[in-house]
Amino acid sequence: MTTTMITSRNVNGAFHTAWWRFKTGAVEEDSRNGPVLVMADPVLTTYMRPTERVLFDDRRDANPVFHLVEALWMLAGRDEVKFILPFNSRYDQYAESDGTVHGAYGARWRQTFGMDQILAVIDILKRDPNSRQAVIQMWSSDIDLGADVKDKPCNTHIYFDGRQGRLNMTVCCRSNDMLWGAYGANVVHFSMLQELIAWGTGLAIGEYRQFSNNFHVYTDLPMVREFLRDPPEMDDPYAGSAVIATPMFVGDETVQDFLLDCGEMFLEERLTPRTVFFRDTAWPLVDAYIARKVGLSVKPSMEFITDWHVAFSTWVARRDEPGHG
Repeated sequence: MTTTMITSRNVNGAFHTAWWRFKTGAVEEDSRNGPVLVMADPVLTTYMRPTERVLFDDRRDANPVFHLVEALWMLAGRDEVKFILPFNSRYDQYAESDGTVHGAYGARWRQTFGMDQILAVIDILKRDPNSRQAVIQMWSSDIDLGADVKDKPCNTHIYFDGRQGRLNMTVCCRSNDMLWGAYGANVVHFSMLQELIAWGTGLAIGEYRQFSNNFHVYTDLPMVREFLRDPPEMDDPYAGSAVIATPMFVGDETVQDFLLDCGEMFLEERLTPRTVFFRDTAWPLVDAYIARKVGLSVKPSMEFITDWHVAFSTWVARRDEPGHG
C-alpha cells in the first residue's frame, strides 16, 4: 500500500485534482450508506495556504454561511444541534434524542475529556514549539468503539508542531467523504482551528495536512456522477487576487476574546463582539442569511473582496438566477 499525495495551494486546487484522481485511481465498493468510489490507497492532502479555506466552485455550490457557523459552533465547544439547524436542516439526522451530536468535534476539543484541549495545546507549544506531544484527541474508545449512536468522529486526532517558527497541522481521518467532508466542511473547521492556535502561540501558519485513510465519494449522488463525467476546471480566485483570505485576528486581539465571541454567538441575547472578525464578517453574514431565509430581499454588499463576503454574494446570486431550484 502507498499513499496518494494531493498537494495544492488551497482547497480549490485540491478539489480540481481529486476528481481526476478518482477517475483514474479509485475502486467501486459498497458501504453502509450506499455505493462509493474509494481511492485505492490512503490520501494525504496538503494545503500550502490553509487560510484560503473557501471553496468557490459554482457546481459544488457550497453554503459558506453554514460552513462558517459550524466552525464557530465547534470552536465554542457546543454539541447542541439546534444551533446548526437554521443553516442546515438536514443536520438533525446526526443528533441523538436529547438534541446533541455525539461526535461533535468542538465539544471534544473543549470539554468532553475534562479539559480544554485547544488551550492545553497552545500552552505546550508556547513553552516548546518543537514539542511532538501537541495532540488533540477526537476519537475515544471509551465512548465511541461499538457505541450505538448516530454520529461518530470521522476525524480522530490532530498533530501540531511549531518547527522553524511555523505551526504545521496534520489531521488524521478514518473515513473521509471528499465532496461534503474533506473539501467541504473539514477544510474550514480545521484550518480555522489551526489559525486560532497559531495566533495563540505566536507562530506563523504553516502547512495543513489531512490524512484520509478511506477517501471516497458516494456514486448514487447526481453531483458526484456529474463531476466524474466532467471534472471541475481549475478556478482559484485566491490565485488571481480576485478575493483575499479574511484574517481571524487583527491587532492585539486574543484567542480568549475570539473564543468568547464564539460562545456568545449561540446565546439568545446579542452581545457586542470583541473581535473584528465577528463584527465585520461572522455576524453580518449570519444576519443576511437569516433575513433571506425569512423572505427578506438580501443584496450582499460587493464592496468587499474578502473570501467569505464574495462566497456569500455569489451563493445568493446563484439563487436569484431564473429557474434556480
